[in-house]
Parts: sequence; C-alpha cells; structure tokens
Amino acid sequence: MVDSADWDEMMKHQAGSGPAPDAPQLCLTIYKDGFTIADGLFRPITDPTNKKFMDDIVAGRVPAELGSADRDIAINDKRGEEYKEPGHGPKKNKPTDWNSLGAGNSLGGSSSSAAAVAVSADSGSIAVDESKPKTKIQIRFHDGQKKAQEFNHEHTVGDLRKFCSQCIGGSAVTVMGGFPPKPLTDDSQTLKAADLLGAAVTTRPA
Repeated sequence: MVDSADWDEMMKHQAGSGPAPDAPQLCLTIYKDGFTIADGLFRPITDPTNKKFMDDIVAGRVPAELGSADRDIAINDKRGEEYKEPGHGPKKNKPTDWNSLGAGNSLGGSSSSAAAVAVSADSGSIAVDESKPKTKIQIRFHDGQKKAQEFNHEHTVGDLRKFCSQCIGGSAVTVMGGFPPKPLTDDSQTLKAADLLGAAVTTRPA
C-alpha cells in the first residue's frame, strides 16, 4: 500500500516539519492492506477515500477529514503485516472521534484570549490576476470558521498572512501549513514554492 519511495517521502515531511507546540498527538498505524487512526476502525486501502487520505499523508498535505487541526502525528510502521482484528470476535465499529483527539475548534489548544478575537472571514481582500495561474487555499480560523480563498501561484506567504490578518481585524496572526502543521515563517516565499497550492492552512492570533 505504501511502498518504500512513498515511505521515504512521508518520513521526509515528518522530519522537516516537527510537531506544533502543545499539539494533541494522533497515532497513525500503517499496515500492508490499510491503516488505523488511534483506536478507530480499520480502514482498507481499497476504499478510494482511504487511499486519498494516505496520498495526502505521503504528499505532506493535511487530509481534509482532519479539519486542518494542529496535531503531533506518531506513525507506527506495520507495513510488513496485514491487519488482524484484536481479541476474539469482530471489532466494534468505532469511528474516529476527532473531538476527543483535539480536533475541535482549537488549534493546538488556543487560549481564551485568542478565542475571543472575532473573525469576519469576508473582510479579507486580495487582488487576483485572472490571466495568471490560480489556486484556492482552505483557511481555517481559530474559532472553527473556514474560507476557501483564491490566490495566484505567485502570491507569497506574506500575502496569505495579510489576508488572514484582515479577517480578524488586522491583528498579527500565526499561519500553519503542511502535515504535520508547522508555522509558515518565510513571508517572501511564493505559495507555489511553499507547496501550498490547493492546500489547507490554519490560522490564529499571534
């Protein structure tokens, strides 16, 4: 399911990003025929949704179902064996509860002061050149609101940060991207160079 090349690519993303501060940990166990998340139901790779999830992990993107929440991902490598039901009898169908894993609306445990900052997702503005390559970035704010915003490939991380800041009244913001999420600090980097085309990011008051 995850070959050696994919595994090396996934480990490169893991090593290059590191966990977000105070991020809730999530255990991803990868088997020959699928994977499990925490103590959730086994997910066979033959399911297109599950394959998309793993494709995102390998590419260093945040799978959509994670809601772009910050978290420390612990990967358990069991690629050499097929999944076996634990204990005796069938395993209870227990879907993954993202809220219990800290997905919720908080980003790595947002403070009450951060949560009090009002979000107006429609307040941001960015000039998009229709004649140049475009992309959409899914932005998740600290209060759980989401906005899919269009940018040009040549827009910078700084442009993205400015847009997010406008949405919370001009306050300084921390923007996190990648998988696991890490702070985006190079405002001069283009969205394309930062591998943010079509990506999901999280933002909170700095």
